[in-house]
Amino acid sequence: MADVKSGDIVVPGEQLCVIEELSPSYGTYEKDGIVYAAAPGEVSMDLKERIIKVLQSNGKMKLALPVRGDILMGEVINAYEQRAEIAIVRRNNEDFYSGLIGEIHVSNVTRRFVKSMHDVLRVNDIVRASTMNTHEIPTKLSLVGPEFGVVFAKCSRCGNPLTLTTYNNMFCLRCENRETREVAKDYGQQFGLEARPDLAPKRRSYDRDDRGGDRRYDRSSRGNDRRYGDRRSGRSDRGGRDTRRHRN
Repeated sequence: MADVKSGDIVVPGEQLCVIEELSPSYGTYEKDGIVYAAAPGEVSMDLKERIIKVLQSNGKMKLALPVRGDILMGEVINAYEQRAEIAIVRRNNEDFYSGLIGEIHVSNVTRRFVKSMHDVLRVNDIVRASTMNTHEIPTKLSLVGPEFGVVFAKCSRCGNPLTLTTYNNMFCLRCENRETREVAKDYGQQFGLEARPDLAPKRRSYDRDDRGGDRRYDRSSRGNDRRYGDRRSGRSDRGGRDTRRHRN
């Protein structure tokens, strides 16, 4: 028999029945022969058609769980070394207040190696991600791609919005703290933030002599000449003797 009956209130991921009993319909999905709720709502069984649904209290269909390729937006509520949890609030540019939590693994943030999730995401960041699975909990997310990543972030020290300087490099205009994120190409634009490449860290430049050479190298070279002598002339500083062989 089914694990639930018509009128029961269920939440996403709750087991409803097996596929041999009833087939999945609106607001449900099937995995490994078991039918689950894909959205919160009220169970509705049609024994004549042998299907099971999850509907709103007014009889309308609830939004189902995301499918592969959906674009989701949400807030980082937990960030660990290898994964982060996202409270989903928008799906394909529409509000999606379902209480759904998505999960991002560190391997799905970018194509380059990332040691810790804290290097690319922080709690309270707003991110845009793509869905990797269909009608499953947890919803697996990916930030790989220029349009995905952090779209808004705050300074971890003072809470001021972070300004993008150069790719993935952030700067706080209030406390001058610097942080890094894996950002989307339009970071901050919908929140009124403009990039400030002029605030990027300055690269260290070396002193150069009048001839354009590196003075550190010249000093080192002169020191080596004094120590080992001028090999081209065959003379040594230690005795001043000419070490070149003469032919008879």
